[in-house]
Amino acid sequence: MDLEAFLKDVLVPVVDHPEQLRIEVTESGRRRDVLIHAVQSDRGRIIGRSGRMISSLRTLVKVAGEKAGLTVNLELFDEDEPAGVQ
Repeated sequence: MDLEAFLKDVLVPVVDHPEQLRIEVTESGRRRDVLIHAVQSDRGRIIGRSGRMISSLRTLVKVAGEKAGLTVNLELFDEDEPAGVQ
């Protein structure tokens, strides 16, 4: 299951700076932690109105992960927050 390719296919048309969009997937057994890195101006687009876009993305990757027998956690990385706080 290629979560990175899936998320890029979904997010590239949405963001203004697709060249700076980066998806980082960390594997640990049956768990996948996915971090989306984007420029500040694109984070609002990824979050969406009232958080609907990021919530929908989380649901999609969670269900896709479950079908593949995986647990998937999706987060939007905020470079402005101190390390260890999310």
